[in-house]
Amino acid sequence: MMIRRIGSGNISEKALYRAIYKSLGLRARMNKTITPGHLQSYTVSKTLIHHPFWMVKSMVLADRPPFPPRKIPRMIFVDAVSGYRGIFSHVPPVTEEAPGEKVEPHIMEEDLQKYVDDVRKRQIDKQYMLKKPRHETVETTLAHLPIFEVKVESAEVDETFYINANTGEDEQFLSERWKSGKDLINK
Repeated sequence: MMIRRIGSGNISEKALYRAIYKSLGLRARMNKTITPGHLQSYTVSKTLIHHPFWMVKSMVLADRPPFPPRKIPRMIFVDAVSGYRGIFSHVPPVTEEAPGEKVEPHIMEEDLQKYVDDVRKRQIDKQYMLKKPRHETVETTLAHLPIFEVKVESAEVDETFYINANTGEDEQFLSERWKSGKDLINK
């Protein structure tokens, strides 16, 4: 079975360890013994996980009589594990791929609507001062974000890093939310 993957290609091995090095923080980078090569040689495990995200294509319909309503497309995302949600600034490419290690979603499609409504109320409707727009859901898709989970153990560094496999960005913020569950809506 194929999965839908956010993004198209993984970063290189060299770029991965450069991204881990950048995510260490200033104090660790000032230590001259810690280099990307040091991190690579003390890597205990490196796993590519596919983290689930719900992507909802939504149409915002702003009425403006006597003219026809303005139609504005928005792409809403919901992390299917932590409930973290927001609006994509640009729509990422989605490709089909054979699954590797997959994380199972905690938020199912039946529970998704309350998260989408929360994004619409807190982020989209805020932009409209007087009359709030109508919303239509066009498409709902479960896609997976590839993330490298890298465990480094040495005398200087003993940490697990989560790095976005598409961009090389540190996903520490999201990984903390996976553990805490503070974005979940329990209604």
